[in-house]
Amino acid sequence: MLRFLFLALLLCCMVAQPAVSSTVEGKPAAKKDPASFSADIKSAIPDNYNCIICHTDLEDEVLTPPVKDWMQSVHREVGVRCADCHGGAPFDEELAMEPEAGFIGKPKPMDIPKLCSKCHSDAKLMRAYNQRADQHQLYSGSVHGRKLSSGDEQAPSCVSCHGKHKILKVKDPKSTVHRSNIPQMCGGCHAKKEIFKKRRKPFNQLELYKKSRHYELFSKGDLLVPTCVNCHSNHGVISSKSARVRTVCFNCHASQAEYFKSSPHWKVYEKEGEPICLSCHNNHDVLRPTVKKFTGDEDIDCIGCHDKTDKAYKVGEEIQAVMISTTSAVAKAREGLDDFINNAHGGFEVSGLVENMDKTADNLKELNALTHKLDVETLKKRSGKIINVSRNVQETVDQMWAEIHTRKIGLAVSWVVFLGFCGALWLKSKSLEQDRLE
Repeated sequence: MLRFLFLALLLCCMVAQPAVSSTVEGKPAAKKDPASFSADIKSAIPDNYNCIICHTDLEDEVLTPPVKDWMQSVHREVGVRCADCHGGAPFDEELAMEPEAGFIGKPKPMDIPKLCSKCHSDAKLMRAYNQRADQHQLYSGSVHGRKLSSGDEQAPSCVSCHGKHKILKVKDPKSTVHRSNIPQMCGGCHAKKEIFKKRRKPFNQLELYKKSRHYELFSKGDLLVPTCVNCHSNHGVISSKSARVRTVCFNCHASQAEYFKSSPHWKVYEKEGEPICLSCHNNHDVLRPTVKKFTGDEDIDCIGCHDKTDKAYKVGEEIQAVMISTTSAVAKAREGLDDFINNAHGGFEVSGLVENMDKTADNLKELNALTHKLDVETLKKRSGKIINVSRNVQETVDQMWAEIHTRKIGLAVSWVVFLGFCGALWLKSKSLEQDRLE
């Protein structure tokens, strides 16, 4: 009988034992299988999870907001709770914040990457969420990671970009690391004069980027154009002096890269490290290039490297002349065709002409890319084809206007003849009527 009562009491105790976090009383719990995490999404928070209870009841402007932020986070959705990052015994009120229970409180900046990597470097766990598991490895080798590990506590860590408690999914527009927020997020640090001035580093990257062609398109909602992470990477940020960053433009501007690599500039770059895309187009304030670049007076124009008496400068002048004549021919033909479409009021089939001009616009873009090859003869051949098509379109438009003019004259003559005939009939009828009356 006593044995039965003892077993019943033991069973009741086991049933009453609360579920625990990954660390309870300083002892790590067994790791969950990643597949089981899907069942934990938006799981209920245990009623006796003291971290949540206390920080919510405190209604303190410093201690309560972290809980409210965490409640909206992706970590809460997948079952990552306070003790998983801060340690302690969340189910034991007395041991909750004791070091012997593993409580670390606010992690030191130096320890944050390693802390986050407990989960984010677990390939099996990350696979369940279709996430990479090498972020910590990339970060450790990055400019940011090396600075932090060297003792620079102002260097960014995981929380600097992703936030501390309100960590949202990357695809969430409200996330600090959502693509639409990247420039402001990176600029939040890189615009801090007090940090970068003492390091003798620029702090106007965001200001310059907002002047660029890239940002012009980005601000209109085109999220495919480059942001900071496209050129510098996200976790594995490397030095801006590295060859990978200096040639990163090649990743998007494929035609320009192909032509540039067959130009005299590329041969010089391979030997001396200059010139490269940034030498002519700048890095953050990439402006929309124009033909003025070939004879402009800025340091990033041809004159920045070549004297006006140089053969190379003369090549630039020739290229500029070709581009001006080609662009003018295309613009004149397009303007003439548009004017005809808008004012001729139908009567002619112009779809073929529109198609020709659309193709010519594409060919002109390719011609702009071809300028990077610095091959004047090839440029002239391509330009000649574009100009011929444009002139043919213009001539066809002129002929159609001439035909309209001829039709108008013919119509006017027809009306004169018709009215004359009508007048003659009227006079004849009057004459006949007069004869009849007499």
